[in-house]
Amino acid sequence: MQVDRQQFAEEGYNILRGVVPKAELEPLRRSIEHMVNRRKEISAQRRFPTDPQGGDWESSAQPRLQFDTDCDDMSASAIEFLLHENTLGVGQQLMEAEHVVPHQFACICSGSRDAGPMHWHRDIGPGEPAPLRGMISNMEHHGPSYLQWNIALYDDSVFWIVPRSHRRVNTDDERRQLAENPSVPLPGGISVELNAGDGVVYTHLLLHWGSYYSSKMRRTLHPGYRPFGFAALPNVHWRHWEPGFYHHLSSLAREQFEASDALFFEEFDRIAAIFHTIIKGDADRFRIELKALHPSPHDQMVSIVMLSKLAGKLYNLKRTTANPASLWGNGRDITYLGNHFTPEQTAELWQRFQGLDEKLKLPEETYQPGFQRSSDYNPNDMPTDFSVKDFITSWKTAFVTR
Repeated sequence: MQVDRQQFAEEGYNILRGVVPKAELEPLRRSIEHMVNRRKEISAQRRFPTDPQGGDWESSAQPRLQFDTDCDDMSASAIEFLLHENTLGVGQQLMEAEHVVPHQFACICSGSRDAGPMHWHRDIGPGEPAPLRGMISNMEHHGPSYLQWNIALYDDSVFWIVPRSHRRVNTDDERRQLAENPSVPLPGGISVELNAGDGVVYTHLLLHWGSYYSSKMRRTLHPGYRPFGFAALPNVHWRHWEPGFYHHLSSLAREQFEASDALFFEEFDRIAAIFHTIIKGDADRFRIELKALHPSPHDQMVSIVMLSKLAGKLYNLKRTTANPASLWGNGRDITYLGNHFTPEQTAELWQRFQGLDEKLKLPEETYQPGFQRSSDYNPNDMPTDFSVKDFITSWKTAFVTR
């Protein structure tokens, strides 16, 4: 599968024909349909009395499969396809990294009713995991650090994109249109026309849109991939899957997922080491650990901002009974990371990030078109007067005020 790296850098996507080889299309459809039928049955059993007969699957405008929890021996081939040269192999061509691994594996399905158009958005929150301009700069210096796919098992024209929008913030015209009506075509937007077996691989920073969700048959694979051994902390560094499905896989596929799992935990250990240097106020060791996580001399503050968001989530983890998955990724990973710290240490850690956190905020909470929700964080701009050195200096203030 040949990719166009220049087009991806400039436009933010590649449309690739025949991602699913013809001989594999029908078996893959059968695997997906087996999972759909199992999920429908479970959804119906778990319904509340006020739910429709089919439960949350029937009520959803865009029901989705999550392969790690939905697969069994009869559908594991869907997971193994995510390791194919036409999927994982494309990621290895587009991302300059030692390893590329799956971050999530899902399938977007048609609902039981016509739900209409959704909202234009980028797959990031306002200022999370870092302001948009910071993530754009990261991508310009280091290439993509996260790839998403839509791979159609049936003809699909639901997905729209705005080419090149991953290289800039929203224009004035886009902001006006998104504020007035975020569910109509944007200037410069195009429909991605996929025949069965075709795929589009794109960056999550690109403005995109589900133009019309209907009951028409839709089974579109929606995996994501991230790198390890990359020049920076990836813009998407958590994951949505967790082990528990390996026994359904071939030996080779199992080994690949076990290796991927180990890479995630190695990174969590490295992040824990960085956080402990901050708690201790060890500036020299902090610089060494930061360089191990972010070897590039460019955009180290972007990684520090992403670490600040995670520090806040760790602080909340130690002070809530909520499901850890509501805080970060699959829940298992933040629980593991949290085991490196006491509640008192996470409070000290979060205190060290307060100076930076204040720099990232707006004067008040505002609605951010294209980000789908309100926030008091600046969606676009990195602090202009706060360097790595300033961050380290701010610890002293935190020591004084805590």
